[in-house]
Amino acid sequence: MVDARIERYGRLAVSGAVVLLAVLSAASGYASLGTRGAAAAGDVVVGLYVAALVVWGVVAEGFRTDRFRVLLSLGLALWGAVDIAVGAATARSVALLVIGAALLARVGYRRVAGDE
Repeated sequence: MVDARIERYGRLAVSGAVVLLAVLSAASGYASLGTRGAAAAGDVVVGLYVAALVVWGVVAEGFRTDRFRVLLSLGLALWGAVDIAVGAATARSVALLVIGAALLARVGYRRVAGDE
């Protein structure tokens, strides 16, 4: 009985939480633009890209597809690259860039090797 409830309402709860987090991300980006101005534009664009991508993954595509993985890995790499490009390089931004690039390379290798 509990499994049926989780099956029935679990996806709805996850979808609702993801949409809520995307709305919070958009509000945070708007506030960041208001306080930091154009300097925050790169961070805001990448943050909104990742939020929209995750909403799309929940609603339409699904998290287990290669297309979603490639787009999310690209978002991670872009997130790190934006911080480095504006001169705000931290260990987190370097890690995001390296992890995103490694995940992209992994998906590319799996596709070339035929391990789909």
